Amino acid sequence: MNRRKAIQQTAYLLGGAVSASFIASAMSSCQPTGAPDWTPQFLTPEQAKTVEAIAEIILPETDTLGAKSLHLTEFVDLMVKDVFSGYDQLQFPKGLGQLEEECQFFTGSSFLNASPQDQEKFLVLQEEKGRNLEKQTGEKAFISTLKELILTGYFTSEYAITELMNYNFKKSP
Repeated sequence: MNRRKAIQQTAYLLGGAVSASFIASAMSSCQPTGAPDWTPQFLTPEQAKTVEAIAEIILPETDTLGAKSLHLTEFVDLMVKDVFSGYDQLQFPKGLGQLEEECQFFTGSSFLNASPQDQEKFLVLQEEKGRNLEKQTGEKAFISTLKELILTGYFTSEYAITELMNYNFKKSP
């Protein structure tokens, strides 16, 4: 099995949550470096912290690596910067801002300052709201886009492909 086939199977397992353009982009260039001194290229530092917190809730560290260990915030930042269209790049910070406003209303604090329980409840609420929006209007909710980016980063990482899907990369000399 080659990497392309492994990623296609992953997309199938995710039930179509990952679009073909995200997969193609992830395969070609948007792999995080994992440098300890990484700074976001598109997101603000505060937005990057929020994305990291959300990613860690979606993919926590367990007996397998989680979002933080795989540097998925860096992946999201690269995807938005290098792959998203100009319009979508404008919409991404707006989506994060709206998410923050709704979290403030729902929990009484910013996402980062909310308790872990409130963060989880809030994300579940956002996902339900997003599904309803998509059913009613066909419009993709911001939380769905963010989740898609996080899952794409995870399932296209070398770790997920080699350790979880048992794909053996042939390293070039």
